[in-house]
Amino acid sequence: MSRLTEPRNWTVFTFLPGSLDLRRACELVRSIELGFRPSEVTISAWGSGGITVPYDGAVWDTILSTPEAYGFRLETDGSDPSLDCTLSSTDCQLMVSRAPSADSFIAALLNVPGLLAGASGDASDAHWQGETNPNHYRMWFDGPWEHLPRVIDEWGDEIIDVSGNPGRITEVPGLRLWPAQDLWFGPAAALAIDYEAIPGLPVGRVTDLGNGRYHVRLWEDGTPLTGIRKAQQALRDHLGYQAAEDRADEIRATLTEGQPDDPMFVAQRGNFPHGGTERFLQYFSAAKHPTTRSRAAWLNIREFDDENRLVHDEYVDLTTNPHPDLS
Repeated sequence: MSRLTEPRNWTVFTFLPGSLDLRRACELVRSIELGFRPSEVTISAWGSGGITVPYDGAVWDTILSTPEAYGFRLETDGSDPSLDCTLSSTDCQLMVSRAPSADSFIAALLNVPGLLAGASGDASDAHWQGETNPNHYRMWFDGPWEHLPRVIDEWGDEIIDVSGNPGRITEVPGLRLWPAQDLWFGPAAALAIDYEAIPGLPVGRVTDLGNGRYHVRLWEDGTPLTGIRKAQQALRDHLGYQAAEDRADEIRATLTEGQPDDPMFVAQRGNFPHGGTERFLQYFSAAKHPTTRSRAAWLNIREFDDENRLVHDEYVDLTTNPHPDLS
């Protein structure tokens, strides 16, 4: 294979825990263009194997009234496009599979406070770049694979060694580090990667979207596979994907420490001074890296109105000003 054949058919965005609760996730998904028409919804709830209901006008109330619900999946059938939303103490994720995502969908997710990262690319390539089970190659891989390097895993089984595959997904708590064709990063990405290095990427095209957000087009359509792999490896090296994987325990501790008494992120609903009905408080260190309230040097206050329009965006220097009363 000289080129990737399924460009941008998988999109995943991750956010700081607490930036989306189930109600806000429902409001967001019901208001944006999905790119497909769901027919049913499976609700994920603790203590349940999944509750499937029709996709109709009552579905959002059904999700919100389901005890212990922590996510949902919109789908048509088992082989067609789907959207997954998962919310937990370390994961806050929205993912669209087997369909390209509309520009308006991407724009809506980029405006969600607490953005960690997003990626959109070829799902099949990402899968096989990270697949380690020889039986899966034997049954489903369309091409030669017997030459692939092997390694013995912790249980003594022989598996495919994917450590040298630059297109693989590196899983760390809170986000998936995937060198896809299109990438987005928010300030919170500094928890895992070298965020300050993004503007100086030696490959691809970097666009500053404002408010600490970046878009990276890692390669252009039609780029030969050898060029894609070089770009993916350069991105991994430049932003420190392997270092993030090595720091997985530290990242998990950072995401969960202080919950709920010393938060990194607070979402509030009400009537606020600048006309907002939702207010988001995010805490940053002196270097503008996400941190907990007790360690913060900066506080970002953002208000959104009923139509999810940003009506106020302010940074408060907590080293020279007392923490404002925002109860």
